[in-house]
Amino acid sequence: MKKILKIIVSIIFSIIITVYVAWSAFNYYSYSDLIPAKIGITYAIHIGGKSGLREGCGAAIFRLSDATADDISRKGLDFFNDAIYSRKSKARRYTYSSWKETPVPNSWTSKGTWPGLGCSGASRSLFSQILLAASKKGSYYSSKDEAEILVIPSFKLVVFSYFG
Repeated sequence: MKKILKIIVSIIFSIIITVYVAWSAFNYYSYSDLIPAKIGITYAIHIGGKSGLREGCGAAIFRLSDATADDISRKGLDFFNDAIYSRKSKARRYTYSSWKETPVPNSWTSKGTWPGLGCSGASRSLFSQILLAASKKGSYYSSKDEAEILVIPSFKLVVFSYFG
């Protein structure tokens, strides 16, 4: 009986791990598709949010690749001239507005943070890094329908936040 119980527990544990890995991979690819292809990312640092019946908000925070961070350091805002289309599509829904250098507009932080980032569940230290970078020169941001993106070369972060 003990042997059968151990096998059942082992199978259940394997199923849980498999579902978790599959869900994590799905989240990574779903959100990474929304980042412009020119912006190299390596892995997800945090993906989280809240959703209701029809609406939701949250953020996907990725590690910026070393090569992209170096390229941005050399070119500054010019790096982003052709970084307006997501990896997913060139349809209007997936097209970003012109990029700008930080600080982000006051409307983003008038309530402490912008909508998607505020409900992401990111750690306090990560949240603080993002808000610090958003408040001073040296990072870059853009937006599209119901989403914002912030690239922070100094911390090698890409922050995609959504709401709606």
